[in-house]
Amino acid sequence: KGIKVYAYRRASVSLKSVRCRTVVTSTTFGRAFAKNIPRILPAWVLITGGNYSSEMAQLKAVLSAVLLCSAVALAQDIESCPQPPKHYSELGCKPIQDEGHKCPNRYECPTLTDRDGEKCYFNGHVYDVDSSLSMADQELVSCSPACRCNNRTTPASFVCAHIDCPEFFGRDDSCVYQYTSRGCCSSNKVCGKEVEKLDVCYLDGEQYMEGQKMYPKDESCYSCHCQKGFDNSTVVGNPNCYEFTCGIEVHNSDSVMQGCIPIYFGTDRCCPISWRCPDDKDTVIVEGRLDVDEPVDPKMQCTFGKLKLNYGDSISSDDKCVSCKCTVPPM
Repeated sequence: KGIKVYAYRRASVSLKSVRCRTVVTSTTFGRAFAKNIPRILPAWVLITGGNYSSEMAQLKAVLSAVLLCSAVALAQDIESCPQPPKHYSELGCKPIQDEGHKCPNRYECPTLTDRDGEKCYFNGHVYDVDSSLSMADQELVSCSPACRCNNRTTPASFVCAHIDCPEFFGRDDSCVYQYTSRGCCSSNKVCGKEVEKLDVCYLDGEQYMEGQKMYPKDESCYSCHCQKGFDNSTVVGNPNCYEFTCGIEVHNSDSVMQGCIPIYFGTDRCCPISWRCPDDKDTVIVEGRLDVDEPVDPKMQCTFGKLKLNYGDSISSDDKCVSCKCTVPPM
């Protein structure tokens, strides 16, 4: 209650402050959520500051929905371009860099509505009903094992098993839990004097033991694996680091097919934490121009349900903590 939300306006780098009335969370969920924010919860648009009551876990965040991730848009003053938004990269969208732009200012996406409703899709592969993910594809979503294409819903979608790792039910802080590079659960536990024999890694000023997972602060979509000789000078291109998969086509295919847009957390650029689906009450809020006969390039429009948004336009929302804006077409 009383959280201040600061929203960056990318072009002018100015700040504006708004207030959210309420945020509802349980103590248990709040603590777990806050603890794992750097690891699993992505972000793009908004960051916040505020205090909850002593009974609630402190959680400095706000949910922000984007039609297209603003950090990738028309950034003329940066030397390197950020990674594409996860929903674009995982859906096989192609970045388009128009003349005069240093970074992609729009994407060309496959026509998802042309997909066969009796098949499942993931990582560029097509799966028949009752078929399982290949070993290579399953490894990309290792925490959702035994994924199988199922047609109990329309269109068909993947159904996966739920996994509870032993370490979820209590960890021995005197031991080191070791993982394989893409493994979900620990594969080994080292305790006692054996811990002293393990190699040590350093990343972002933190110390890790051999076999532990590391999550870089500046590369939220990457996970690194502490191994002997680990080089902490770089993450992208590091043989002991990899960009993990959100599994949007595995977990959120129904939302994608309904034309929903991803909700990202804060200012990172990784996995969506929820989805905003079209509603008959949605309207377009025109930004910074008159809604008159102004020529518009259809390639620079976003589509949300039955609505077409020009660059900079927003979607109306009853939730003041959620902002939906067209910044990188077409979704």
